[in-house]
Amino acid sequence: MEQRVLAIEVRDKVGKGVSRRLRTSGRIPAVVYGKGIEPVPVSVDKRELSAVIAGEGGINHLITLKGGGSLDGK
Repeated sequence: MEQRVLAIEVRDKVGKGVSRRLRTSGRIPAVVYGKGIEPVPVSVDKRELSAVIAGEGGINHLITLKGGGSLDGK
């Protein structure tokens, strides 16, 4: 299976206004969550996300998240 990597940025501000500004600047607000970690608000570049999910398999691929900051919720 092809390895897919997506760059993320951890964000410290959340809310409707912040999300709208992110979308206007070409980023998509998201939340990373899972077993054993607190939910972490992040943002991803719209073009990068489109490229990662494009092609055969689409959204049915495992995606490795890379970026600055910590995803441990601390």
